[in-house]
Amino acid sequence: MIQKIYGILYWRSKKFGFAQKIKLWHASLSFVVGVCCLFGGCFSMADSALEQNTEQDQDIEQIVVPASEWQQMQSDLAAVKKQLADDAAKAAKKKEEDEKKKFSKPQNKFGGEFFWDAATGTENDVVEDLRGEFSSGTKLRQSWIWMQGTVYDMIEYRMTYDIGTGNLKDVYGGFYNLPCGVDVRLGHFKEPWSMEELSTYKSTPFIEKSHVNNLKNIVGGRNNGLMFSNWREADRYTWACGVFAASMKEDSLDCFGDESNIAFTIRGTWLPYYCETSDGRKYLWHLGLGYSYRVYDEENASKYGTNINVRPGSQIAPETMKTGALIGMESMNAFSFETAIVRGPWSLDCEYMLLDIDDNLCDGATVQGGYIQTSWLLTGESRNYKKSGGFYGGVKPNSPFIRVCRDEMAIFSGPGAWEIAYMFGWIDLDDLAVGYDFNNGGIGTSFSHTIGLNWYLNENCRIMFNYCHAETEYAGSNAGRTGREDVFMSRFQVVF
Repeated sequence: MIQKIYGILYWRSKKFGFAQKIKLWHASLSFVVGVCCLFGGCFSMADSALEQNTEQDQDIEQIVVPASEWQQMQSDLAAVKKQLADDAAKAAKKKEEDEKKKFSKPQNKFGGEFFWDAATGTENDVVEDLRGEFSSGTKLRQSWIWMQGTVYDMIEYRMTYDIGTGNLKDVYGGFYNLPCGVDVRLGHFKEPWSMEELSTYKSTPFIEKSHVNNLKNIVGGRNNGLMFSNWREADRYTWACGVFAASMKEDSLDCFGDESNIAFTIRGTWLPYYCETSDGRKYLWHLGLGYSYRVYDEENASKYGTNINVRPGSQIAPETMKTGALIGMESMNAFSFETAIVRGPWSLDCEYMLLDIDDNLCDGATVQGGYIQTSWLLTGESRNYKKSGGFYGGVKPNSPFIRVCRDEMAIFSGPGAWEIAYMFGWIDLDDLAVGYDFNNGGIGTSFSHTIGLNWYLNENCRIMFNYCHAETEYAGSNAGRTGREDVFMSRFQVVF
């Protein structure tokens, strides 16, 4: 058709002299026709695909839902939506009621802890001569029950009863969440002194704490007092300070005397780095400083238990050093330096204490000591660092050996948590040998190496095994003598 039209136009162009124009029109017309053919092909392919889809749609079996079933489905869906809304409303109401209870009713918690120890060991002739023969055996190391709670989300209280001795300890009350941001505590409790001392026995990697913890009868430990402290969730620092009795026995809440027996203690901690992952692992660097100025009641030193007793890793083992009552100690300036690093399952803790003592019998004395310890949780957990106080809490296994299933039945499920640990500790009492050189006690410098293996069945139960090697270089009348002890210990621990 196009060729016929072109032929007629070309014959006419020869006759009227416009052949060149016809060639240009031919090229233009050819381009237009080509474009039309292209679109025509596309539309034809689309029509063909549509026809094929239509045929396939016709082949699909149509499902018709009866009106009654459709209405039932709509009703069930509405019921589910209503149930979800009711559950959300109940949860919001319960949360509101719980918040109201904090301000209207006491929120009480009850718990306890039970430690059963066993130990055996050997000693050389020097220790046997000074302290007696090592007697292997078992001991109820600790058996406590306690109650603590809050009122109005502002008042706190606690009381602990020691079943073994029949005495009370940690009896205090206080205020927190005050508008001024400072917490207040009054009663019988631990002074803000030493990271190791503030970490309870249920959370330490070893059966007994380091050598410097044996100084708690003259600095730190539990005493009657008044304390002020501050910490908030967003903070990386803590501080606490207070006025306390300088020395008193932990199993007695009474502290009366004719002379002054008072101490001022302050401690501050800071976290230059802190990170906690979604799986509970912690990465941190802890720094802490402590200072205490203490004035003692010399006349009642025996009554208040103002002394230093050093044992090598177990309360069953004999004491390696014993000063007796420090009846000449008038005052003391005590300094404490501490640091800790936690990187996931690995931790490293260090502390150093320096005590500058004004003592009439020794004409002044310097006592110092410290420790360095490291632990590794083989199953991947992290030690539970408490930002609120700058110390450690208990380990919670990722996969407990004993746990409660949905049917509230105890079952064996996982490996629990396994931990290995090592500690080196030392304490130097040489200066006290001048005035307190009791032949049957022995005073000097003691070193110890302790290794431990711990199995956490769950967060409430732990089995511990320790080995400790201790050496003591005596001073005074026993100068030149060295005592040695090797102690094997185990503990079964339950916390509830």
